[in-house]
Amino acid sequence: MGPTTQGSPAGGPQRPPGPRVHLAADHRLETDFTSADLPRLRVVLGEYAARLGLAGSRRNALLLSANELADNAIRHAGGGGLLKLYRRGALVCCCVSDSGPGFDVSVIPERPPQLSSPTGWGLWTVRQLTDGLEVGPGSGPRPLGAVVTCCVRVV
Repeated sequence: MGPTTQGSPAGGPQRPPGPRVHLAADHRLETDFTSADLPRLRVVLGEYAARLGLAGSRRNALLLSANELADNAIRHAGGGGLLKLYRRGALVCCCVSDSGPGFDVSVIPERPPQLSSPTGWGLWTVRQLTDGLEVGPGSGPRPLGAVVTCCVRVV
């Protein structure tokens, strides 16, 4: 059975289901996503992280962290966002931007949240798994949303 495609109602071009993935010449991956895209996004990220030099537990740390960042954008910031994956020297970085209300790094707990806490686990986990976590405001004349970047060192 071959891949399924979705066409436009007007009979426009066919495209595979899921996020539109752009692989730039400088080895960056860029894709928009929604909750329906998460399974395919994890596969694409895993393959691309390996191309950028991550393997084993370092690759898994980045994949789990990227999933948490995307999930936060879906749950707290309007249902989706934009994910970029790229290499910066000895680091592979994942940047997720969204159009939600935004937040700053002070909301990320320093210690594990209470087991009964419904929030705080995702970003706390990302902080534990990665070699760097940055949170900033969205861009534009009237910044909206957040830009969250985590990086994992290639060993």
